[in-house]
Amino acid sequence: MKKKTLSLMLMQLALATLPIFSQNSLQSTTYGELIISYLENQKSKFDFLEEDLKDLVVANTYYSKNTDITQVYINQTFDNIRIFNAISSIAIKNDKVFYYSNRFLSSIANKINTTSPSFSPDLAIKKIAMQLELGDLENMEQLANNSSSYRFSNAGISTQDIIVELVFIEKNDSLLLAWDTIIYTDKHWWSVRIDATTNEIIEYNDLILSCVFEKEHSSEAHSNQLNFNTLITSPESVIVDGSSYNVFPLPIESPNHGSRQIVTNPASTDASPFGWHDDDGISGADYTITRGNNVWAKEDNKGNNSISSFAPDGTLSLSFDYPLEFNLSPLDYQEAAITNLFYLNNMMHDIWFHHGFDEVSGNFQTTNYSNQGFGDDFVFADAQDGSRFNNANFGTPPDGFNPRMQMFLWSPPGVSTNNQVTVENGSLTGTYEGVGASFGERLSSVPIMSEVILVTDAGIDMYDACESITNVASLNGNIAIIRRGNCEFGAKVLAAENAGAIAVIVVNNEPGDAFAMAPGAVGDLVSIPALMLTQGEGEALITALINGETITTRLQGPDITDFIDGDFDNVIIAHEYGHGISNRLTGGPAAAGCLQNAEQMGEGWSDWFGLMITMKSTDLPEDTRGIGTFAISQPTNGNGIRPATYTTDFNINSFTYSDTNNTDLSRPHGIGFVWATVLWDLTWAYIDKYGFDSDLYNGNGGNNRVMKLVIDGLKLQPCSPGFIDGRDALLAADMATTGGENQCMIWEVFAARGLGFNAQQGNTDSRTDQIEDFTVPPSNTPTLANCSSLSTDKFSEDDVKIFPNPTQTQLSISTSKNLGNVTITLLDTNGRVVFLLQKELFNTITLDTSQLQTGLYILNIKNSNFSHNTKVIKD
Repeated sequence: MKKKTLSLMLMQLALATLPIFSQNSLQSTTYGELIISYLENQKSKFDFLEEDLKDLVVANTYYSKNTDITQVYINQTFDNIRIFNAISSIAIKNDKVFYYSNRFLSSIANKINTTSPSFSPDLAIKKIAMQLELGDLENMEQLANNSSSYRFSNAGISTQDIIVELVFIEKNDSLLLAWDTIIYTDKHWWSVRIDATTNEIIEYNDLILSCVFEKEHSSEAHSNQLNFNTLITSPESVIVDGSSYNVFPLPIESPNHGSRQIVTNPASTDASPFGWHDDDGISGADYTITRGNNVWAKEDNKGNNSISSFAPDGTLSLSFDYPLEFNLSPLDYQEAAITNLFYLNNMMHDIWFHHGFDEVSGNFQTTNYSNQGFGDDFVFADAQDGSRFNNANFGTPPDGFNPRMQMFLWSPPGVSTNNQVTVENGSLTGTYEGVGASFGERLSSVPIMSEVILVTDAGIDMYDACESITNVASLNGNIAIIRRGNCEFGAKVLAAENAGAIAVIVVNNEPGDAFAMAPGAVGDLVSIPALMLTQGEGEALITALINGETITTRLQGPDITDFIDGDFDNVIIAHEYGHGISNRLTGGPAAAGCLQNAEQMGEGWSDWFGLMITMKSTDLPEDTRGIGTFAISQPTNGNGIRPATYTTDFNINSFTYSDTNNTDLSRPHGIGFVWATVLWDLTWAYIDKYGFDSDLYNGNGGNNRVMKLVIDGLKLQPCSPGFIDGRDALLAADMATTGGENQCMIWEVFAARGLGFNAQQGNTDSRTDQIEDFTVPPSNTPTLANCSSLSTDKFSEDDVKIFPNPTQTQLSISTSKNLGNVTITLLDTNGRVVFLLQKELFNTITLDTSQLQTGLYILNIKNSNFSHNTKVIKD
């Protein structure tokens, strides 16, 4: 059994700093001439000018085994400066351009504002730190530079070195020169573009993607556990290393859906050939804790991302079997929670490896056993993260750098998650809400109560504890109150603790909300609780103390005994991991920000990933699937956290493409929900055609085929995709793998949800310009040659009579034979659904048209054997 020392682990982490980003000229690459020739022939189609294609660089190239395609991701540049996210995807198959997905801009020379920055990159960092309230810069040093890229030390505001690169960014049909950087903090990974001529921030996004919950917590209690036996892998596909884990095994979704079981030797021979506890490619486990090549799962109760946090030790036997009693506090079953998180992260790695998310395409591994792609990027998976509640998130940096998953506790319905500061006496008697620090002890439901003492020091601001504390004796055994100043939070709290304080209240010195204080250099040494109050509330306390009041204060955190642990909701874990998959595959693994545009579907893929790994052979297409029902205290048939459940039943989920125009539907979660709705319909169409196979490693059922299809589609689509880009990439993936056997089926599924042949996505940076359409391509479309002709060819006009037409108050549909279950859809000329009905069609049915506005409509009647459109006029 191999062991690694802590010093070696720390050295590896210290070396994981970002390199200067480099790209190769397209012309110098293997397929450069082929691609350039292809793009020259596409000039008229995309309105390209000569300078638009002059300086293209290759961001990534890799071979995709499933499709037999070489993926090439090309970034457009001007004057050797990258255009941010102008990354197109080109697929090479049989030495020809098989598929091209464009994200290049046209007439770029006419849009450039300047090629010379007016502000230096260090000034850009200073402005970002100030505007995003990241704290004061400390010892910032330029470490390297390469043309338009610079690397600086972390300056005390980032957990990694800060890379700043000169780019152009498109805004209002102009290309603005900007500094592009990522600042990695404990809670946010800020991707920022700042104008290089004005030093004003143009845009910023958080690469840590968090769940947003559109439903209130239900008051339903958790249901009883069910016995559930499952086999999702074939025995010959796993590594026999003696490892065992007591978990909620797939396809069990949560403790509400089944019982814990001991799972033995689950690692895939292909995806994790040396087991889940190796990371050097030599036989024998390198770790006996919940760490290995794919993930390091550990607790993070303090919410500070510490690498010294606890992880269960399975000993030399790699046996991870721990008690689980949900009537206890989550802290009492921490080992079981971390084990389940470790198991699910590894399963996501191994399952999706088999479907195409492998080393060369940017998956998450310390060692890439194939020596392709970048390693050193296992997932940090933080269980019971103490930085917040009722959420989960995942941050995805470029290939070669560690992503982070944070799983949180969930409060039962009606239970507060706030830290409370209760003033027991004096002029300010009452209860105030504070925000706990990301270091030190977390406040519990057991109150800390004592006199509150204002700290004084020898500095200019004598109340900020940035200099030596002068009233040490008074602090002993009491709660200290300190004004926020210019020194690190961890340093001032530690100074108060060393003076004998039992807890600390920090008062914000700026207007606005209180926030979770960062630890700084010494925060990890703090062992007492600390929280922040707003400036208004805190300064009132300071003033009262200065005026001579003696104030007794009680500090208390939420009672987490009955909180629900998200580490046992396998769909939420899969959802978060799914963000890593979609972000690494879209635009190539070197791109970290290709899913930031308004119409992007990242949340949809993530929901779908969770649904796919928890499917059972007994499931039916009309069944309803809610997301996150366990975490939000709903029963297994609850609606979950989305606007509707996932089901093929249009009477329950009638969402179509045009619903993404509705700004009441949240972005990005609501938009993603519509995309996942379409993917879920497509999944069941595949299962109906090819059956279901529970082997998620090597199965060949419809579920396995569509899993490969979606991964292949993610690789083919461009940076900043919209729904049409996603649809077309799936169609192209089917052509690449089957020659087009499923083209008709894919078109019919997408058309039914408004993504038909004439649908338009508009600008993918806009969420209000989508146009839906419910038609399928003409049956003579070349890509449909290898599948059965569209069913409209088999349908006789005599089979259905529609009258009266024009109509006023009623429209009758009559048939001479039983056409079975059909979907009847009435669309206006803008493609909007004004009527939808699923019903058995035999003899005559009548529709009420009295409330329709006058005009032209399209009536679509469809089932598995035909699809028929008729124009209807309303007088």
